[in-house]
Amino acid sequence: MLSPRRDIAIVFQDYGKALLPWRTAAGNVSLALEATGVPGAIRAGRIDALLKKVGLPNHANKYPAEMSGGMQQRLQIARCLAQDPKALLMDEPFGALDAMTRQGLQDEVLSLVAASTTTVIFVTHDLEEAIYLGDRVIGLLPNPGRIGIDLAIDLPRPRDQLTTRENPEFLRLRRELFDFIKASEA
Repeated sequence: MLSPRRDIAIVFQDYGKALLPWRTAAGNVSLALEATGVPGAIRAGRIDALLKKVGLPNHANKYPAEMSGGMQQRLQIARCLAQDPKALLMDEPFGALDAMTRQGLQDEVLSLVAASTTTVIFVTHDLEEAIYLGDRVIGLLPNPGRIGIDLAIDLPRPRDQLTTRENPEFLRLRRELFDFIKASEA
């Protein structure tokens, strides 16, 4: 019988359903620590550090319903990071957020990834988001699903929401992905 993999964490698209509404922010992060057997005596310090890392240091005692969508998504990311995963799977985690919150979280993810050894697999339908966040972008073809394009992204780091998106290489990559999608829809 297979058991849950502790080395893989998933950030779901629907953050509202991923969090436990009866647990505070600290309680939601604690859930991952409890599951991985972290002793109670050191959980509080880890929780505080994770909430600080995702920009929620003063919200430990809030329940998910008391938080904005962006805050809830950051909380879900903190809970996943609490597992200290080797791989973090993110399924369109910013799709339901407004543009400014989305861009802020994109930058937070880039910072978190730069500070860790975790591999992130990010699913998105947003071409610019894929290029901005990625080191590699894979476009899939339908019926049956298969790789249709595999692009190496070699844009300078750190990335910036304005200058990176204005970079001629960014624009070239966006065009190549756009053309791929148009051709695969035909």
